[in-house]
This record gives sequence, C-alpha cells and structure tokens, in this order.
Amino acid sequence: MLAELRIRNFAIIEEAAISFGAGLNVLSGETGAGKTIIMNALALLLGGRASPDVVRIDQKEALVEAMFELDGEAPPPELAELCAEGGRELLIRRAIGEGGRSRATINDELATVAKLARIGAALVQIYGQHEQQALLRIEAHLPILDGYAGLEAMLATYREAYDRADEIRVRLADLERRERERSQLLELARFQLAELERAGLAPGEDEELAAARTILVNAVRLSTAAAEAFELLYGDGAALDAAGRAANRLNEPAALDPALAQPLEMIAAARANLEEAAHTLRGYADRIEADPARLEQVETRIQELQRIKRKYGGSIESALAALDKARAEIAELESIGESKSALDREMAHALARVAELGRELSTRRNQAARELKRRMEVELKSLGMRNAVFEARIAELPQSDATLIAEDRAMGAAGCDTVEFYFSPNLGQPPMALARIASGGELSRVMLALKRLEAQRRGVATIIFDEVDAGIGGAVAEVVGRKLKELARYHQVLCITHLPQIAAFADRHFVVEKIQRRGATHSRVAALDRSQRAGELARMIGGAEVTDTLLRAAKELLTRAQA
Repeated sequence: MLAELRIRNFAIIEEAAISFGAGLNVLSGETGAGKTIIMNALALLLGGRASPDVVRIDQKEALVEAMFELDGEAPPPELAELCAEGGRELLIRRAIGEGGRSRATINDELATVAKLARIGAALVQIYGQHEQQALLRIEAHLPILDGYAGLEAMLATYREAYDRADEIRVRLADLERRERERSQLLELARFQLAELERAGLAPGEDEELAAARTILVNAVRLSTAAAEAFELLYGDGAALDAAGRAANRLNEPAALDPALAQPLEMIAAARANLEEAAHTLRGYADRIEADPARLEQVETRIQELQRIKRKYGGSIESALAALDKARAEIAELESIGESKSALDREMAHALARVAELGRELSTRRNQAARELKRRMEVELKSLGMRNAVFEARIAELPQSDATLIAEDRAMGAAGCDTVEFYFSPNLGQPPMALARIASGGELSRVMLALKRLEAQRRGVATIIFDEVDAGIGGAVAEVVGRKLKELARYHQVLCITHLPQIAAFADRHFVVEKIQRRGATHSRVAALDRSQRAGELARMIGGAEVTDTLLRAAKELLTRAQA
C-alpha cells in the first residue's frame, strides 16, 4: 500500500507530506485547492509523462517521492527483486527539472520511465473522471470485457497473426494489380532495361568525363605551361644548373665542417626532385595536344549521361539501381503466376490461423460475458440497485468494419466480435444500450462495480478514485460511500470527493487548502481529527459559513457512516 507521499515544488504545492493508511483515505477541499494536482503528482511518479510546466515558478526542480509497503505473504514477481534487502518497502522518487527532463529512482537505483509504469501498474490502479465517460463510448466496451477476462496474452498472439495476414493481403493486392497491368508493366520494364544497357553505364564515369573535358578544352594552355616550366627547370642557367653549382660549392667545405652536410643533402634531394619534375613535365607537354574529335566525343557522352541521370534519379548510381530494378521487375512479372499461387497458399494458412485464434477469443469472451453479468449484478445489488440487469452483448463484427475475411467471418484487429453493454436499472424494464439510458449516478455505480471486479482480478493493493462522484448525490452518494468502505476492507482506497456522504466513511480524512503567502499561492494538506472532520463535512454540506445545524448534520453523517 501507499504509506507516504511527499511533494515539493510541484505546481502550486510548495511542500506536502501525506501519511496514508490502510482502509479508506479521503481528500476533500474546495475546487482548485490542489486535490487533482496531488493525483497528477502520483501519476507522474508511476510513469506518467513529465512536463516542465509542473515545476513551481522560480524553482529549478519539482520532486515527488512515495514509500510503498508491500502487503501479503509474498510480493508479485515484478516487485520482489526491487524490495529493500531484508524488507518489504519500495521508495520511488522522480525529479522533474527545467525543460521537462526527469530522473527516476527505485530504492535509490536509477530507473526508466517504462519501468516506473510497469511497477506502477502492479502497485496502483487509478480511476479518474474520464473513465466513467468511457462507458458512453461503445468502442471502449470490448477492451473492458477483454481486461476482465484476462485476454491480454491471447490478444497479443491474435494481433501478431492478424498483422501477418494483413501484410500478405497488401502484398497480394499489389500482385493482383500488377498481374492486371502485366503487359504494360513488362513493356515499360523492358524499354528501361534496353535503354540502360545500351547506355553502358559505369560508376563514376560522369566525373571522369568531366575531368577529361576540362583537359581537352584547355589543352593548349596546359601544354604551353608544362613546356615553359620544363625550360625553367632544365634550360641554360635554370634551376637544376643553379642547384648543381650550389652542391659543387659545398662539397669541399662540408668535408671540413659536418654542419654543412645536412644542407648539402637537402640540395641533392631537391635536385633529384627537380630532375624528376622536369622529365614529367616534358612527357606531359609531349602528350597533351588539342583533339577536337575527342572533345566532341566527350561532350556527346556527357550529354547522354545527363539525360539518363535526369530520367533515372539524378545520378549514375540511381540509374544503375534502376537497371537492377528493371531486371528484377521483368523476372517477377514473367513468373507472376507462380508468385501469386505461392502467396495465395500463404494467405490461406495465415487466414486459417487468424480464424482459429478469433474463435478462441470469441469463446473466451462469451464465457467471460456470462460470468461478468452474474458478478456485476451482485455488485450492483450491493450498490443499492436490487433489480439491475447488466449484459455484455457480443455480436459478429460487420464486414464493412473489417479488412480480413476468414472462414466467412469478418476479422478486425481485436478479433471477430463487437461488444456493447446493456443495462436495466429497474424491475420489468428490458435491458437497453447502457450509453443511451444510464444516468450519471447509474454510470458511477456501474463503473465502481467494474473497477471493484478489476481490482480483484489484478490484485493491486491501492485503488485511487479521482472525483468519480460526478452526477450523484443524496442516498446514491451514501451507497457509493458505503461500497468504497467495503472495498477498503480488501484494498487501500484513496478517494478525492466533493460529497460529504462519501467523505463520512473515511478511515482517514485529509483536507486540501489553497492559501496566499508572501505574494504567492500555495496548496497545503492537513489530516483531520474527528472534530475537524465534522467541520469539514459541514462545509461540504453547506458552504463557507458553518452553522450549528450544519455541524449537527455532519456529526449525524459521521455517526451513521461509522455504525
């Protein structure tokens, strides 16, 4: 269970420490005081998305930490390895810094947000206002039934088979289209193949031709420059002669002083390099000459390559890739009949697997629907709806809503079924679509019953109800409060409420208040004793001004709830 929650610099909460206990823990307070902020902080701690907006103004970091005590004989496997050595406690901490960057630890060891979410799902079940409204959406009913039936693993297996069959369906549809267009596609592929093979492409050819063109266009300049450079190196009085004379001048002095040996060696090396350069320049000058015919050939080839590149992707490489594709396309189109037959066989096997898994899902759902009807009606009876009828009606998925047909049944991503909840709150009234007839109070009780059954299945220790009292009041609110109290015998329950009829059943009651201090708004949380609880219930009954009459009514609520 959640033993303690600490919050610092989170939204309008500067600092709060709440020590929860077993049983029913209630948080009340005026709208905007910060009750939901507390739940948001806890959700963040359990793997929710971080946002820089949660960091209190003028602070650099928000911090949320919670201590969980594991009940029962042995903790679930996903929690056991995390428990403190020799103990049964989990300390989870998450810090949100500037820019929304977060850091999480479990028992002082770094943890990922994904790990927080897995651990959170094993520790806490949060039920917010939006979940009640989900009952009004028919598409939400199938996941609720599947969750109750524990079909997660089977659904994952089915979805894998469905995705495989759908992938084959897409490939088969493309192949059938190509078969219909076979003659045109073959003609196009053969034309491309002939054109590209005739072009005789080679990687890097365009770059080589561009370099050759530059040389041919500037042949006279290049040849003249090489010849003149040769004369400067090798002619009378040129660089080589000067280097030779310098070497001769140093030969005898270098024998007298070894310090001159190094410059002499450098001159000798330079002379050798100059001789090599001169020979190379002479050969280059003899080789380079203007060749108008060759230049015309190069220009023509460059233009041809540019046309090919523009047509096939902009480069020699993309044109070569198009050549390979055309060859593969022709081979595939010429054997398309064999490919389609093989893919048809593959599709038949895939659809048979999808149909088999779909039937298993449908069988399990029908079994679960019968059990859910029985258990929901027991739960609703305990919530004051003695004659309520609840049904999860299963029908075949319409073919218009499916992409696959297996064994004459439409198959969707979640199987071959649709589910809709039907409900009758009164004796003699036939069940009708829940979304059409249920009032706000009836929806609250239906969802509370569903959550009670889900909590039993999942075995979580802590259940949180965040303002689920919308649309109820009076006697119904008292019934819901009593049911929460009963639920708290088996689970730790945290409940945010505006209704005194529910708050009266609390084992621990906390009030959340918004105060002004040092020119800023703050939210604080305080635990109430019995006398303070009466005052808070009186405020919840009648508003800001608490009268003796309201106090008497509040005390009567407390007495009746504790009876």
